Formats: sequence, structure tokens, C-alpha cells
Amino acid sequence: MSNSNIIIYRDSLLPISETFIQQQTLRLKKFNPYYVGYKKVKNGLSLPEKQMIVNSKDTNPKNKISEVLQKKWGWNPFLVSRMKKVNPSLIHAHFGPDGLIASSFAKKLNIPLLVTFHGFDATIKREELMKQAFNTRLYASNLDQLIKSGTLFIAVSDFIKEKLIQKGFPKEKIITHYVGINLDLLQPNEKIKRENTILFVGRLVKNKGCDHLLRAFREMNDAHPNVNLEIVGDGPEKNHLQTLASSLNIKNVCFKGKLPYEEVIARMNAAKIFCVPSIEVESGASEGFGMVFAEANAMGLPVVSYKTGGIPEAIQHGKSGLLSTPGEWKDLGDSMNRLLSDEQLWHEYSVNGISRVQELFDMDKQTEKLEKIYENVLSHSEHTH
Repeated sequence: MSNSNIIIYRDSLLPISETFIQQQTLRLKKFNPYYVGYKKVKNGLSLPEKQMIVNSKDTNPKNKISEVLQKKWGWNPFLVSRMKKVNPSLIHAHFGPDGLIASSFAKKLNIPLLVTFHGFDATIKREELMKQAFNTRLYASNLDQLIKSGTLFIAVSDFIKEKLIQKGFPKEKIITHYVGINLDLLQPNEKIKRENTILFVGRLVKNKGCDHLLRAFREMNDAHPNVNLEIVGDGPEKNHLQTLASSLNIKNVCFKGKLPYEEVIARMNAAKIFCVPSIEVESGASEGFGMVFAEANAMGLPVVSYKTGGIPEAIQHGKSGLLSTPGEWKDLGDSMNRLLSDEQLWHEYSVNGISRVQELFDMDKQTEKLEKIYENVLSHSEHTH
């Protein structure tokens, strides 16, 4: 079974925000990935050209009608014949909507389909999904089809697994598998002196709970007037958050906007506490796992947050961080206070975080496990054919 070809399906290849898909596939040792999708993303992540099969290099809306027909009826002889040529043994699609589109390919090629669910595709309520882009609406209205056609569903956390079960996915077909993080990049430099900084990294959207952080920081700031708050990221809530910060009279807060990944890592190496107090919002959106929490721990940075979504899997409360009941922002302030006031506790969490991440979330180890999942699926499908 050595080095068989597989299809990695992602409708748009490959947005900058999805390095985890790129990194995971680059680590495959026993399988050769071919990337299949409808279109190439302009200035997206680089993928090996020879291993890309794209329906259209043109991101022009002219293709819309044919694309809708192809996706709705699963009729795409061009992609199917290109895929047949590489003789793939399975399809691994990322995100629910892509899984639905890939299901018709898997059927035509008569190969197993695996779908990884990363977050919104499992947490957001159906009526909210129906308000989104075409692929997402198609997915929401044809969920049963995907449930029937998928061979195996991969959840990025136990929390996501629970959400899939609630959506009607069969428990015995779902497996939890942490994607893992790139520990080659996440190497803390002990020589760098930590600054008195609380760091937030994330999109400025409601469910990241940045307003809770501002309130908690204000509360704690009297006891620690020399501590700064750094907010990295951008999004629709930015103006509201800046207004809130000034109405709370927070002087030592800095909105940094978006930063390149290398700079984010450098900030994690320099900060004292990482805090993104994610909450669940009306639409159902919640933190699927929260890769950024594991990344902070990898950089020796203890985490303060809420017990929301997959965060309690990423961070072990009382070991690598402190997690409070969602909405209790005063507790967030107390947790920050504890870590800032107790050097020994801070150091303990810092060390624990690093070793826990190495044990559970090393992307090399996790990709090895993914290859075992592929092998199991293939040996099982050989028995059943």
C-alpha cells in the first residue's frame, strides 16, 4: 500500500488562512497528495503545480452558472477524468461544504471519502448557514446526502465531534483527530525577556470575546498599572472595541491590526499572558479547537480564557492556563492577576504548556496518525469490496 495517490479536496486552493491544510499534506510520507478544487485562490498558499487539478484558473464570475450546475448535480466530467488519471485511493475533503461536493466524485471514482470538520461547518445553526455563500447553502440543504455518502468524518476536537452527532452524523463514523501545529516554527527563545503584556490574537468578531477582555483588563489594571494590552487582528468589531476601550478609559491598550505570522510568534515569545476569551454567539459560532491557544502554549505563554467550545481540549485548566465560566469576565481579570502576581505559578504553566503541546499537538506525530487513519479506511474498504 506504499505511496498511493490521494485527493485532497478544497473548493478554493488554498486561502492564506489555511496553512494547516498545506502543512499537514506536506508532511505525508506514505501518500502522494493531489490537490483538487474548483479554482485557484489569487495570492493563495503555494502548492506544487504538478499536483494540482483545478477546474478553472479563472476566478471570473462568468463561470458561475456552470459552477452552480456542476456542484448542484455533481456533474463534472473534466475534473473526474483528470482525477481518474492519477488513480487515487481515497478523497480527503476539508470542511463540510467541500465534503458534500467531493461526495459525488468519490461515488463516481468508487473510492472512500473522508471529511474533516474544522468549526463553522459543525457549530453554526442550519438557518444561519442558509444565509451564506452558495457552497454553504448547498451543504446545509443536503446534509443528509453527505451523512450517507461519507466513509469517515474527522472532527478537529471532541467538541466538534459532539456537534456533528447533534447534527445527525453517526457516532461510529466520527473520529477525533487534532491537526496539530508546526513545532519547527514554534520554538521559544529563552533569552528574550518577557514584557508585561497581555496578548490577544484573533479576528475582531463577536465570538472572540475581545470586549470581555477589555473589561477584565480594566478591572485588573489598577493592581498592575504597568501592564499593557496588545490586540492583534482586524475585523468588523474593531471600531466598537476601540470606542469601548476609550469609554473604559484604558490608556495602555494598543490595536496592532493584522501582523504576519512570524511577528505573531515573536509577540507570543515576548508576552506574559495570552487571552482570547471566546464565547458562543447567537448563530452557534464557537471555538472549534483554537489552534492559536496551542501555539501560545508552544511558545511558553500561559493562557487565560473561557471554557468554550474546544478550548478545554487545547488548554488544560490549572496546568497550562486558567479557564473561567463563559461570560464571567471578572474571573478572567482574577486569573490574569494570579499569573502576574505569582512568578512560580507562571513558570510552572509555561513549562507545562510546552511539554503538553509537544505530546499532544505536534503536527509531525499527528500527521503520522492521520496516515494510519487512511490505511485503516483503505484496508477496511478492500475487505468490503
